[in-house]
Amino acid sequence: MKSIVSGFFLVLLAASCHPQPKPPETAYDPALLEAAREAAREQELERQQQAQQAEQVQPVKGQCSREEGGCPPGYFCWDSYFCKQGFTDQCTASGDKRCHKLCDNDADCPHRMPHCRAKPIFSGSERGSEVKFCVAE
Repeated sequence: MKSIVSGFFLVLLAASCHPQPKPPETAYDPALLEAAREAAREQELERQQQAQQAEQVQPVKGQCSREEGGCPPGYFCWDSYFCKQGFTDQCTASGDKRCHKLCDNDADCPHRMPHCRAKPIFSGSERGSEVKFCVAE
């Protein structure tokens, strides 16, 4: 009896694993199908536009310098270098030489650089000053 029950169970299990046939497209409302396709096309178009915009707003590394500037009002050129006092040949550069938006908090920052951070800025000496600007950390 035990083998009959286990055999019956295997038959039921195997029968439930067969893929069910998919209903033909003609079984669906044509207006709903077209609406779904149009929504998918719009989503894909929006995704492509966002990707293109993201590519266009990426600034080029090295777009400004501490000597020449090159940033619009409200932006700061992150070009800093620290030198040990009396050792001008031992300098360390930092920054990406790009324009960063000045900020007070994260809400002031654009999507591509969403964090407002205070960074020490040096101009070739041991004395620096802190500047708050948007970064992508």
